[in-house]
Amino acid sequence: MLKNKHLIVAMLVAPMLAIMAWFAVDYFVAERPHAAKDGAAYTLIAKSNCRYDSGACDLENSDFKLSIRPMSVTADSVQLEMTSAFPLQGATLGLVNDGVASVPSPMAATNDQGLHWTTRIDAPGGENSTIRVAATAQGSTWYAEVPTVFLYPSE
Repeated sequence: MLKNKHLIVAMLVAPMLAIMAWFAVDYFVAERPHAAKDGAAYTLIAKSNCRYDSGACDLENSDFKLSIRPMSVTADSVQLEMTSAFPLQGATLGLVNDGVASVPSPMAATNDQGLHWTTRIDAPGGENSTIRVAATAQGSTWYAEVPTVFLYPSE
């Protein structure tokens, strides 16, 4: 049936050429990651555990990562701990209840390296509440806004 040698070779070589072309196009066209510039602001992406009652919220942008966890939750306030992959120069959290922002609360470093931070904020007032996070590291500002669902982990 397949007696034409040229056709057989073409059928074997074509898939390999297609795969090599796929990687070559990615190599030449893909956007390269850039180093953070001093004074610039960058958005952190909330991971999926921020959207459900997981007890933690992970934020990241490339290799910059933050993790926020509730330490104690009462009817009036929430004690939050933030862990960073890089030493932070400062961090601030603010609560937004139904579109009304409260006064941001500065976080205090719990170790000398600036990797662990803690603060206490008012308890969220409803389902539409969010937490605004701003952290400064290496002269750049990193920020995010996340829902408060993760503060109440399911048992």
